[in-house]
Amino acid sequence: MSKKDFDDETLMAFADGELDETQSRALEEALAGNEALRERLAVFLDSRQLVGDALKPLIDEPVPEALLASVRRMADEVRRQTPQDNVVSFRPKQQQQTMRRWLVPVAASLVAIVTGVVGFALGRINPSASNSGAEIAAVLDREVSGRDVTLSSRETVLHVVASFRDERGELCREYELKQPKSSTLTVACRQNGAWATRLALTSAKADGYVPASSQETIDAYLASIQAGEPLSPEEEREVLAPE
Repeated sequence: MSKKDFDDETLMAFADGELDETQSRALEEALAGNEALRERLAVFLDSRQLVGDALKPLIDEPVPEALLASVRRMADEVRRQTPQDNVVSFRPKQQQQTMRRWLVPVAASLVAIVTGVVGFALGRINPSASNSGAEIAAVLDREVSGRDVTLSSRETVLHVVASFRDERGELCREYELKQPKSSTLTVACRQNGAWATRLALTSAKADGYVPASSQETIDAYLASIQAGEPLSPEEEREVLAPE
């Protein structure tokens, strides 16, 4: 089997120990001779560990009411769209998969809100130098959306995707960090003059493409914080720090 036979959902299920024996064996055999597939799996394994570590000290923190209301609305919509079976007492496999696809972005939104400024709860960024954060913040302070900026590491390009305001009126920016073997989509909001990471998702590149599921998760998160329409270049220049 080629790496194209294993989508992100399959790799996530394997990382969570929920893949059946037949698929697990097939994936393990493919991993032995496929470095790109191993790198894709590593992203999910790292993310799973990071999520667990981030949630441990926050497990008793209350979830914001606005997010709870948003999740309830999404759950009600899924229930309305899912056929009910009054005879069979267990959930069919296809329904399980449908629910799982829906839960992925919702879970990401929950983790992002609960962890707050803890940082990159769902992703990782290879540059480990302490200056990288300040460098990224400087770009977010001055560059309008649509621009690519090569960072000092020279292997990392920051692409500013869009600017918007959240439900509290805070300025937020979505940006992408492009690296040779991975891409990280991030949402950061400016609080008290500093940029706080709200959500970050890292995906291993496969044949030059970034999985669409990352953008879907970002979109779900933006919906949960009631993000406004993207600011125009003129509006961005008014709110960004002068160069």
